[in-house]
Amino acid sequence: MLLTVKGLVIRETAYGESDKIVDLLTENGVLTVRARGVRKSSSKYAALAQLFAYGEYCLRQSGERFFLDSAVPISLFYGLRNDLEALALASYFAELTQRIATAQSQPQLLRLFLHCLHYLSEHTRPLPLLKSIFELRLVSEMGMMPDVLCCRVCCSYLPQKAVMRLQEGYFLCKDCCEETTPQDMTVSVGTLRAIRHIALADFDRLFHFRMGAAEQKELGNFTERYLILRLEIRCKTLQFYHALAAQEPSPCEGTT
Repeated sequence: MLLTVKGLVIRETAYGESDKIVDLLTENGVLTVRARGVRKSSSKYAALAQLFAYGEYCLRQSGERFFLDSAVPISLFYGLRNDLEALALASYFAELTQRIATAQSQPQLLRLFLHCLHYLSEHTRPLPLLKSIFELRLVSEMGMMPDVLCCRVCCSYLPQKAVMRLQEGYFLCKDCCEETTPQDMTVSVGTLRAIRHIALADFDRLFHFRMGAAEQKELGNFTERYLILRLEIRCKTLQFYHALAAQEPSPCEGTT
């Protein structure tokens, strides 16, 4: 039986002398595929079995196993290879996706990942902002979107300071918050706007907003803490990305 899917390689593992086992993220979830002979220099599908390759794959199904029959490239995101920090961030996205994705239909997850890879490859968006967008939108797509419509007590829509209750998944304006806990985080009005945009905006507008460097950092602290708390996942690739980011700041300060 042959199956044709559009998929993104989110993990590759050497197998035997010349094969690979690759995990393909598709609109219908993750498929694990054995790609025979792709580690040979003569293989015409070698590029399509590498990490972050996106293409149309023809798979041969035998029982519950899939084998690569042929493939056509759509995008290989070569620009990632020119920026180690961008590559590290893409690897973090891949590890997150690999750990939470299932064999069930998740079309928005593939769409989110592909858009982030495009901007990482083209270097047209600040890396910290892409990280925050991916983290918060991923959690939201998993059914754990924070309630950011208004203050839970007074219904204020846009207070100058908001206390994010990470454990409960909502916020209070500063005046309504009588006491805080270690799980709470105070954010500015600009950061609250960004959180609301990422969680609620239509996908076509998701990546189109601006933030200063200080607010990008505050937003990044929120989205990372919220993701770790909700998904209970800590990634080694995130530590590597932070180590690189600490050495060299992102050259982008805003979006266009």
